[in-house]
Amino acid sequence: MTNGLGGFMVSAGIVATGLAGIWAWPIVQNGGLSDRASGLYARLGLGDADASGSIVPPDNSGEGRLPRQAVSESLPPAQVRQPAPAAIVPPECEAAADSPDVTVPGDRIALRIFESSALAAPAGDGAPATDIVFERLDLSGIYDVAGTGTLSLPALGHVDVAGRPLACVEALVSRAAFDAMATQTMVSAAFDSRPPVLVRGAVRAPGSHGYSTGLTVARLLAQAGVLDDRDPAAQVRMIALRARQTELARTRASLSLERMRLRAALDGVGTLPADSPEVTAALALLGAERVTSEETALAAEIRAEGLRQTRTEATLADLAARIETAEQQRRVSETQADYYAARRAQQIEMLQNGFITDSRLDETAMRAMDAERIFLEKHDLLFRLQAERRLAQQDAELAGSERLRSVTAELRSITTALDAADSAFDTVMAELSLFAEDGLRLEVSIERPTDATRTERIAADMDTLIHPGDLVTILPVPLPEDEDLAEQAGDTPPPAPIQSASRE
Repeated sequence: MTNGLGGFMVSAGIVATGLAGIWAWPIVQNGGLSDRASGLYARLGLGDADASGSIVPPDNSGEGRLPRQAVSESLPPAQVRQPAPAAIVPPECEAAADSPDVTVPGDRIALRIFESSALAAPAGDGAPATDIVFERLDLSGIYDVAGTGTLSLPALGHVDVAGRPLACVEALVSRAAFDAMATQTMVSAAFDSRPPVLVRGAVRAPGSHGYSTGLTVARLLAQAGVLDDRDPAAQVRMIALRARQTELARTRASLSLERMRLRAALDGVGTLPADSPEVTAALALLGAERVTSEETALAAEIRAEGLRQTRTEATLADLAARIETAEQQRRVSETQADYYAARRAQQIEMLQNGFITDSRLDETAMRAMDAERIFLEKHDLLFRLQAERRLAQQDAELAGSERLRSVTAELRSITTALDAADSAFDTVMAELSLFAEDGLRLEVSIERPTDATRTERIAADMDTLIHPGDLVTILPVPLPEDEDLAEQAGDTPPPAPIQSASRE
């Protein structure tokens, strides 16, 4: 084993010597370690090497020479890069602005983030370090602006960009990258998609319309198509409105009839009043069969409630009779128990005087105990019957309360639906009345989100710029009578189709 270990050590020494020679050979070929040390010393301005291989300081003509072997190769590099400066955000980017070109919640922004890094020059050639720029694919991507107005970026956190143009978005993201990673970045931002503009009201194509830069109310109306009383499409709209009017009228009549039935059920009335306006309207719009079905349902509900009350009353009456009987039996058993108790006391005195025997006294004591037991049984039966009657009364009260709650909830739901139908019916009637007028003009209003929870309402004109995500409402407004007469007389020019801009 000793010879094997020695052989292994000899082999390891040979391999180490060979590796050291391979490492040292390029250095020896290029001038040796001393040449490299003298070169580094010269670059630092500390002195020059003479022919003998010693280094002479610049302020000494020959004294204080340092041998080349005393200079270390671990001298600091000739150039040291300073840390990258932080990204500068212009002051106008610190606060939100009001412009169509700023970011809003719902935007999709494409970000490309590039990072610069120093690439060291080869050792010994004296060249300065160079910069390389590469894209951070882990940070670049398409991001949504949340309802809070922020971008959620990996490793950078949330960046508030609502109300900022793209140039400010680039500066804010670059600053966030520097704060998070202490690196200099270049950011490129572009809109991938923007929230659509929503249009409603007197237009041919209500709904969602795409946003484009420079979109105004006039351009939006050209896309959606305006309806007026002379437009052929207005006739189609009026037909749809009349159909909707009939539908809402029937819905209102049906809900009113159901509400009347529920109220009659709560009041315990088994029939609907034939002279009420609700019944008259239901007969005209829904027919007699619908009214009859509601009256049948009301009669069935009243009958069911009557049967429940009758059954409850019968149960309580039966329990009352049983309680009265149990009370009588308890009184009889109590009288009997008292009789045997008094007789037993009398026989105890007679036994002491020798008039009766012990067996007769024992017989009387047994009868007294039986009478006491019967009294306790009758007393317990009376308590159980009284408890059963109380439970029956509570069940009847709970059933009545549950019925009242159910009918009230149904009545509340029907009332809510009826109010909604009334509101929709009034809207349809108002629009029909506007189409029936001889003169119309349009009123345009814009509802613009200011943050995640609030909106701003703006009265617009033809040149008002549209922002992404705006809700534009176009309503026809009848001309006042004096303006209509003036227009017919030709004294004044016709009114503008859209009111002048103002901010509410």
